[in-house]
Amino acid sequence: MKVLIDIGNTRIKWCIDNSRGIESSRAIAHRNISFISQVQQAWEAIDTPDVLAIASVSKKIIAQQLIELARTLWPHVSVIIAKSQAQGGGVINAYPQADKLGVDRWLGLIALRHYYPGNRCIVDCGTAITVDVLNQQGLHLGGLISPGLQTMKHSLFKGTEDLAYVERHYAAGLANFTESAIYSGTLYAASGLIEKAVSELCNCQTTVLTGGDADLLAQHLTFNLIIDADLVLKGLSLYCRDDDML
Repeated sequence: MKVLIDIGNTRIKWCIDNSRGIESSRAIAHRNISFISQVQQAWEAIDTPDVLAIASVSKKIIAQQLIELARTLWPHVSVIIAKSQAQGGGVINAYPQADKLGVDRWLGLIALRHYYPGNRCIVDCGTAITVDVLNQQGLHLGGLISPGLQTMKHSLFKGTEDLAYVERHYAAGLANFTESAIYSGTLYAASGLIEKAVSELCNCQTTVLTGGDADLLAQHLTFNLIIDADLVLKGLSLYCRDDDML
């Protein structure tokens, strides 16, 4: 049994990977100072794993804290740190410097290759919005990176006087007060980027959305899509099965 961990810029997400596949995925914000105690409480309730596998695009200290916790709970657990590579899992990386592609994007491409046939693309709707395109031969054609919804909002509030960051959701459209106008403006900016990228650059049979804002953004997109919340964890599971990638 494995514990798979996806450490993003805002959240950590983990799941159990066993003979039945991926089960029981959970996510918490790691910017909360109590996140380690929350993870410990959850991990104390699961069986002892053989492997702890980590994919991280966040600060190294977060992965280190999780490894220390795992070795305290399960002293004999093996640790795998996933890394982006030039080729693996049936995917050829478009980046000349393979390790410069975020490991979350790399694992998403591996899962995309395995689970979704044909020409396809991933739109990851997290702290950043990333778009990556994969052809039917497994060649990564490249991608785009843009600020995500929350990043856009934080940037605007930080750079503007007399505005406070607001978490609320509002009806999308023309607004008559500032908080709602910012909500709709960032929502239309993100969904417009995705629409234009998919229509002009992707030429795909399948578009898969993942990330924390996937459900919200999907409501404002006009093309057919699939939401796969566990795409990166699925890619990490495949990574751990491929001896050439370890």
